[in-house]
Amino acid sequence: MNTATFAAGATAPSLAETSDDALFRKITWRLLPLLFACYVLNYLDRTNIGYAQLQMKDQLSFSDTVFGLGAGIFFIGYAVFEIPSNLMLAKIGVRATLLRIMGLWGLTSAAMMFATTPTHFYVLRFLLGVFEAGFAPGILFYLTLWFPAGRRAKATALFFMGPAAAPLFAGPLAGIVMTSLDGAYGLAGWQWLFLVEGVPSVVLGVAVFFLLSNTPADAPWLNDIEKQRVRHLLEHDLAAHGSHERQTIASALRDGRVWLLGFISFLVILGVYAMAFWQPTMLKGMGLTVLQVGFYSMVPALAGIAAMIIIGGHSDRQGERRWHFAITACVGALGLSLTTLFMKSPVPAVACLALAAIGISSAFTILWTVPGILLSKKAAAAGIALISTIGGCAGLVAPLVVGAIKTATGGFTLSLYLLSGALVLAAVLMLVGLRLHSKPG
Repeated sequence: MNTATFAAGATAPSLAETSDDALFRKITWRLLPLLFACYVLNYLDRTNIGYAQLQMKDQLSFSDTVFGLGAGIFFIGYAVFEIPSNLMLAKIGVRATLLRIMGLWGLTSAAMMFATTPTHFYVLRFLLGVFEAGFAPGILFYLTLWFPAGRRAKATALFFMGPAAAPLFAGPLAGIVMTSLDGAYGLAGWQWLFLVEGVPSVVLGVAVFFLLSNTPADAPWLNDIEKQRVRHLLEHDLAAHGSHERQTIASALRDGRVWLLGFISFLVILGVYAMAFWQPTMLKGMGLTVLQVGFYSMVPALAGIAAMIIIGGHSDRQGERRWHFAITACVGALGLSLTTLFMKSPVPAVACLALAAIGISSAFTILWTVPGILLSKKAAAAGIALISTIGGCAGLVAPLVVGAIKTATGGFTLSLYLLSGALVLAAVLMLVGLRLHSKPG
């Protein structure tokens, strides 16, 4: 790769495209595996109570409502500190931000092993939300500093493979730890789970500080020509959306499209977190053991990962977001609705949950490529944080509402129908609400 190659971009597009592909493969392999690992641990530490509750609810005498509130209260702290955390990231960079976030959330997650009362449970979950605030939207903002819009969906999909892949580790790990270590050194299996999954976040946070670069200009592993090419492509994005030059943080927060995307995110995340927290209980209710629940949970996770990569890549190639989102959201709704037909049959139920994961994971990935198109770099940090904050409120609502409905009705059927309706509404809002404002991604 040399200066002549980049200079020839206007007259030799195929050569320039090949050079750009190599450049962004290099960037992807440097950044995404590490960010992926961070997101896996993030997802494990915020959702491991979905598995821990299979033991701790009985041992600590927590009702479904207590557990649902404890699961959801995390998002109060998360929502309150989301925007301040992201604004701080824009000033101090991702390295220092991730060191702070991951170190504190890892220690708090491990401290969950000491919870013995609902109050302990609520306080630690709230603090976990405070310390995790800004992680995912911060990384989404970080990706806008490295990837032009036309390559962002695939990069976003690779990042979001973290929470999609986490059940591959979460289920078997939880099953093995909670059964094999139960009673070891006087600790219950659920206590060991919090400890085993909390400490690695602290270690990885330190590694991130030394391995990541805040911007392409700071990256010692890119040469000057590569840095110049990345800067040129990102500036070309700004030129293609000239109004973004004048966009400020305040105007982004006044932009109705930002609030609409936040509500759409809320509707999708209802399904994401309802399944994260209650799927283990649902599967156990079908007669599976804790260990079987862990391994059955791998099937929807694998389906979601494959769909994110394939559909995210297709969305990039087509330069289209709205219909990709709407169709996959409806597929997710169909999968959740069909699950209600097999509440006593694990194999077909898991197949339906896999269909739901295909739709929800893909829709969630594509959704997060849209803010980078609508917002300038100056406004992106606050805008993405606002969208994430609104969407994150679903993390409070979903576990609590599903838990309350389960307590009232004795099952998950009504909840699955409500979550399906939310996904269909999200699809309609994306098609109609952004119809006049969308631009090719």
